[in-house]
Amino acid sequence: MTGLLARAEFDRLIDAGTVPAGAFIMSTDAAVTALYADVGFDWVLIDREHGVMDNSDMRAHLMAAQANGAVAVVRVLENNPTLIQQSLDAGAQGIMVPKIETGAMAERAVLASQYRKGGRGMCPVVPATNFTGEGWSAHSRTTNENVLLIPLIETMRGVENVAEICAVDGVDYLFFGLADLSQDLGIDMERDIDQLIVLWEKVATTAHEHGVRVGAPLGYGFDALADFGSLDSDLSTLRTAAQKSIAGFRASSSG
Repeated sequence: MTGLLARAEFDRLIDAGTVPAGAFIMSTDAAVTALYADVGFDWVLIDREHGVMDNSDMRAHLMAAQANGAVAVVRVLENNPTLIQQSLDAGAQGIMVPKIETGAMAERAVLASQYRKGGRGMCPVVPATNFTGEGWSAHSRTTNENVLLIPLIETMRGVENVAEICAVDGVDYLFFGLADLSQDLGIDMERDIDQLIVLWEKVATTAHEHGVRVGAPLGYGFDALADFGSLDSDLSTLRTAAQKSIAGFRASSSG
């Protein structure tokens, strides 16, 4: 198995009192992933739901994360077993699945991430196996135990059904998606953040009651209950820095 053992690494950090901090990666350039990992981010989210990267871009990001010691999670476009298997075969250590709303949807995603009957297809000639079937029994067992399958709770239906989602065997982590949830509710993500915090507290409390760890974007009022979270989105961070740079230059040159 390539890279870190994702669940073991997340569990180790959390048990030590550290909140695993991640970044959403939208850029096609794998140097961005290498940079985030090198400066100390614990995990990266390779975004294939909203990002524009293809399979080759994804593979380059996964290699950059592996080389620099960060857990690599891929967000797939939809709850599709083929997309989940493709990402794991390429070397992803975790999968984030959008718009999980029921226990049945969570079960479908978990099954697709596991080497077992009806689940992930067996193929030793892929990057995740270092292109060898040697020690397959140990590899498949270790992979099944350590892959992070992370349902994304980002609709009101998902919030309402979070208990049944948490009850699914193999769901040990969740992520709270405030942007799509605010859109689903027809509210403003920033102006109506108090409403989102109430829903977050319901999701987080229910998850913890089921022994499930839960993550969210940090800095919005979710931090106290978050077991892990995201701090940055690469291109929005670059845009903010670029705006600051040009604004500072214009102000000084006009003076």
